[in-house]
Amino acid sequence: MERKKVKPDQPVLDFGLSFGGILNELGNITQDITRMVEEGKTEMSRTGEISLDKSQKRKGMYGISVRMGGDGMPKIDTFGRRPKDDTREPIVDVFEEEMRVQVIAELPGVDEKEVSVALKGTTLIIKAGKGERKYKKEIDLEIPVKGDPQTKYKNGILEINIEKG
Repeated sequence: MERKKVKPDQPVLDFGLSFGGILNELGNITQDITRMVEEGKTEMSRTGEISLDKSQKRKGMYGISVRMGGDGMPKIDTFGRRPKDDTREPIVDVFEEEMRVQVIAELPGVDEKEVSVALKGTTLIIKAGKGERKYKKEIDLEIPVKGDPQTKYKNGILEINIEKG
């Protein structure tokens, strides 16, 4: 059997998975969502890393987060992708508590003074960064909230607390 040599910086199109492997992984995610609903869970997430070349020097991250919406339909968010304008979408967790909504966002590589948080209706908008590290995420909280978001930022982790309305 003849082996083809791949240059270390040459992209690998299959990300280490065969076409069947990709379909299998999509099937696994579908099964996980079905199991989540059957068990009465309200959220699940899955993350992973893919290699973009055989030498493992260029890697990417992928992730999916599924949360049951108020209408009983799953809401699917993906992360780890980069839009064309080089703005990254941060990894975000949303926790609904009795009196408040808490949002935790990972914003590595930015200073606190570069972070802005705005609330428009039930949509929370997080922007951060300058230069090569830029982040932006809009989150539909799906529940009424009131007051201004209270924020804490330490070591790349942004904590936002908003009072329920």
